[in-house]
Amino acid sequence: MKTEHKVISLVMLFICVSFGVADTFKHKESGEVFTGFSTQKVASGKTLVYNSDESKMTPVVLSDYDITSDGKGRRNTVSLLLLDKPEVFLSDAVSRKAAAAIIATSNKGPQAIILQIDGPGGRGESMKTIADAVLQTKNCPVIAYISKGAYSATAVVALACDKIYIKSTAGIGAVGSGASDQSYAAFLSIYNSDSLLSYSPYVAALAQEHGRPELLAKSLIDKRISIIEVANIDGSREFVVNEDRQPTQTLIRTLCEGMQATESDSISQADVVGKVLNLTAKDAVELGIADGTAESTAEVLADMQLAEVKIMPVPGVEKVIKKYAAARRNIANGLFRIEQYERDVEILSNQFSTIDNQLRTGTQTREVSRGDTGYRSSRSRQTFPSNYDDYDQDGDGVARSRRSRSTDNLPRSQTVTTEEPMVNIQVVYNQLTTTLRNAVSEYRRTLNLVDRWPGGLPPKVSKTMLQKDMDSASAELDRLYRYQPVYPAQGQPQNSRRRSNDRRR
Repeated sequence: MKTEHKVISLVMLFICVSFGVADTFKHKESGEVFTGFSTQKVASGKTLVYNSDESKMTPVVLSDYDITSDGKGRRNTVSLLLLDKPEVFLSDAVSRKAAAAIIATSNKGPQAIILQIDGPGGRGESMKTIADAVLQTKNCPVIAYISKGAYSATAVVALACDKIYIKSTAGIGAVGSGASDQSYAAFLSIYNSDSLLSYSPYVAALAQEHGRPELLAKSLIDKRISIIEVANIDGSREFVVNEDRQPTQTLIRTLCEGMQATESDSISQADVVGKVLNLTAKDAVELGIADGTAESTAEVLADMQLAEVKIMPVPGVEKVIKKYAAARRNIANGLFRIEQYERDVEILSNQFSTIDNQLRTGTQTREVSRGDTGYRSSRSRQTFPSNYDDYDQDGDGVARSRRSRSTDNLPRSQTVTTEEPMVNIQVVYNQLTTTLRNAVSEYRRTLNLVDRWPGGLPPKVSKTMLQKDMDSASAELDRLYRYQPVYPAQGQPQNSRRRSNDRRR
């Protein structure tokens, strides 16, 4: 194991030395030397490099220079970007802002960028957006600092960084502690969804690039993996999946047992403890996931020989987080109003169908064709999960139960004695169409918010589901507008009766 750690340390050193953050540039042919830093900006196929000797940006072909990373020509600052709010890893808008902030900050020439990363997890799309920005930042060292705990998608972003420091009391793993104000199953579906499994190759590539154990990295988002540490015949140690252990390998310890998919609403935190990978700071350093411990960002700077450098906070992300939180509340309120409208539509549809059937029948025996069975709603829609309105605590949805609103067809022949309905059918018709219009309008308003703020929906509600429900409501409204029944007692279609009377006048 010590040999493995030495290899990892040498790989990390190589990455830091060859990273090309620039500082001193020496032209390979002319021998011209200047200090400065490269940016991620390109003009006419050349990289814009800040020449500190001339205090200006200069377009250069980097391959024409020998570049020494010595800190000369850079700003005497270290930029600190806080990624410690759950919204950062749940919202596409917030993650894009964080990614843009990383790139923009690197172009200002700090000695390094520290990402303070803490959180229970999040969505794969947001995770990858930020991790890609870190990988793209080859012109400035990016350091992760975990002060409380980084889990699942949050931990993966740390893996993308050049070095990882972790506080001695913090942890890193697949699943963090659940929130006290929501069920543990809901917590897992939001922060540790099984949909993250599709990113396993991406996470393995991150670990490989930075010399970190691939199997441990993959287990941060794959709760099914059972990992053991074994000793080989030659005395070397390695991590393997439990099922892949060879007879010649001696078991040293079990890191995680693995667990099944987490769709059950009855799952508790006790069902997860010991099953998934969760490492203390000491274990994380020992196993090569983290590079060292630090009790503060000041200690991180000291370890990087930057103790005298000023820390500059990176602004902007907090403002987007507030906007996202407000949008998420508005989306939750919209879903609540939609569900209320839909309940009213169901009641009014049944009432309208009952009155319609009463008016169609009379005290006579008659044949009723199947095409003349009266009004019945043909809609079916997917219901929202019962706790969707609690989503303002912080994906794509899954199939929900269907609720049918169909009424039974009339038999082919019958003798019916009817009573005059107590409620005028026109009144019910107006209420039904008005409620459907309001529902369609609320669907449209909520979908617009979802388009503007991806990630704002609860985990079991998707945009596709909402769109289908809105289309169904719109189709039902159109069908009602075209509905022209003839009632034996009245002899006129209920929608055209008033217009016929107006013509007679």
